[in-house]
Amino acid sequence: MKRLDGIGMAAGKDKGPGSFLDWMGLRGAQDWTVARPLGPLFTLVLALLFLGAIAAAFGVIWHTVTNAFGTAATGPSLGAGAMIAALLGAPFVIWATVLKQKTVEFQKEGHITDRINKAVEMLGAEKTVKRDGNERTVPNIEVRIGALLSLERIAQDSTAYDKGRDHVRVMEILCAYVRENAKAEDAPSDNPRDLWEKALSEARAELEPLGLEEAAFKLQAQDLAHKKCGINPVEPDLRDQVKAWVDALPPPRADIQLALTIIGRRSPAQRHVEARWGPDAAPDAQWVFDTPCPELPEPPEGQRHGLDKIEAFKNALARWRETLRRYRNYGYRLDLRGINLQKADLSGLILSGADLSGARMEGAVLRLARMQGASLSEARMEGADLSEARMQGAVLSGARMERAVLRVARMQGASLSEARMEGADLRLARMEGADLSEARMEGANLRLARMEGAVLRLARMQGITSLNAATFHGAAFKDVSLLTVPISEDQVKSAYGDASVTLPEGMAWPEKWPTWRLPFDGEHGFYDQWRRWQADPTGYTPPPKPEDTA
Repeated sequence: MKRLDGIGMAAGKDKGPGSFLDWMGLRGAQDWTVARPLGPLFTLVLALLFLGAIAAAFGVIWHTVTNAFGTAATGPSLGAGAMIAALLGAPFVIWATVLKQKTVEFQKEGHITDRINKAVEMLGAEKTVKRDGNERTVPNIEVRIGALLSLERIAQDSTAYDKGRDHVRVMEILCAYVRENAKAEDAPSDNPRDLWEKALSEARAELEPLGLEEAAFKLQAQDLAHKKCGINPVEPDLRDQVKAWVDALPPPRADIQLALTIIGRRSPAQRHVEARWGPDAAPDAQWVFDTPCPELPEPPEGQRHGLDKIEAFKNALARWRETLRRYRNYGYRLDLRGINLQKADLSGLILSGADLSGARMEGAVLRLARMQGASLSEARMEGADLSEARMQGAVLSGARMERAVLRVARMQGASLSEARMEGADLRLARMEGADLSEARMEGANLRLARMEGAVLRLARMQGITSLNAATFHGAAFKDVSLLTVPISEDQVKSAYGDASVTLPEGMAWPEKWPTWRLPFDGEHGFYDQWRRWQADPTGYTPPPKPEDTA
C-alpha cells in the first residue's frame, strides 16, 4: 500500500533558504532569544539617544526664541522650524504606525480564520456518481485531500510565524475528522476468533441448565459452538484463519490515510508547541516523549546482569514513566480513540502519547512507529506489523495482538496485562520491566526476547514455539504453568517464583524458590519477597512454610 508522503509539504525536515530575502535573513521568524542579554543594553542606548535628541531640540528652540529678531546669521532658521514640526508630529506618527500594525495583525488573524473555515468546509465535500444506472453521493476524495494539505500548511505556518497559536486546533480538527469518518464500530467485525468466542458463549449459556459434569460440559459446548459458526477452534488452525481474515481486509480511504500521515509527521517545533499548550504548561516545556527511555545494555557475553543493576534500571524506568504520566496534566495529546485503522500504513509515524484505546488496527503496518507512552488499551492489532516499533511505557492492557509481528519491538516498562499475543512473533523483543500479568502468549515465538525484571503473574505460555536464549533474569513467575513450555533449568533459576508455578516434568525445584504458595501481601507477600531476592540473590533465604498453611 502506497503512502501519501509525497503530497504536500512534509513537516520535520530542515530546508534551505526559499528565496534571496530568506538567505539575507529578512523574512521568517527570528530567534530573538539568542540575543536576549543584549536587550536591556540596547534599550538603554536608545533611551539615551532619545533624551539627547529632546535636549538638543529644546536647545534649538531656545536659541530660536532668544534670537527671533536678530540678524540673519543669528536669527531663526528653516531647519529649526522643521525640527520643531517633526518633534510635535512624532507622537502622532508613532501612534498611526501602531494602529496600522494592529490593523495588519487583525487582518492576518481574520485571514487565518478564513483559511481554516474554508478547509473545514472542504472536508465535507461530496460528489454524485452514477453506477449501474443509479446515482449516489460519495465523499469527494480529491477535494478533501486538498483540504487536509491546506490544514497541514496552516499548522506549519502557525508554528513558524505565530508561536503555534493554531497548530493544536488544526490537530484537533484532523483527529476529529478521522474519528468521525473512520469509526471502529463501522469496521468489519467478522473475525473468526470473535465469531467462535461468541458461539461458544451462547453454547455454554444453553447447556448451563443441564448440570453436566465439567468434562462433558466442555466437550458438548465446543461441539454446539462448532455447529453454530462452522469454525474449527483447534490451535493453530484458528490463528491461521484469523491471519487469512486480516490479510483480506481493505485499506483505509486515501483521505483517512493522508490525515493519519499528516498527524504522524509533525516536526519537533510542532511537538514542542503541543507541550506548551495547556494553561499549566511552562513556557519552555519540552515534549517529554523525545526523552530517551532508560536502557538495560546487553550483558557481557556469557554473563548476566546483576540483580542490583536490574533494580536500578527499573527505578530509572519508573521515574521516566512518571515523567510521561505528568505530561497528561499540561500537554496536548492526540485523541484517536475508537478509530478504524485496519490495514493502515503508520510506519515511522510519531504517535507518542496518543490515545488509541479501542482502536481497530488489524493488519496495520507500524514498523518503526513511535508510540512511547501511548494508550492502546483494548486495541485490536491482530496480524499487525509492529517490527522495531517503540512502545516503551505504553499501556497495552487487554490489547489483542494475535499473530502480530513484534520482532525487535521495544516495550520496556509497558503494561501488557491481559494482552493477547497468541502466535505472535516476539523474537528479540525488549520487555524488560514490563507487566505481563495474565498475558496470553500461547504459541508465541520469544527467541532472544529480553524480559529481565518483568512480572509474569498468571501469564499463559503453553505451546510457546521457542524460548531459545530468552532472558528472564530477575523476572517474577506467579500462578504460571511451565509444564509444556520449552524453558531451561537455567532460565527458571534466573527468575523468582513460588509453589503456584508448575515446572516442566523432571525439572529440579530452584533452591531460592519457596516451596509453598506465597500470599500477595502480608508478612511473606510475594512481591516483597521478590524484591528481597533481587537485592541479595545469594544470601536470600525463602520464608518457611507457616504451620497453618495448606
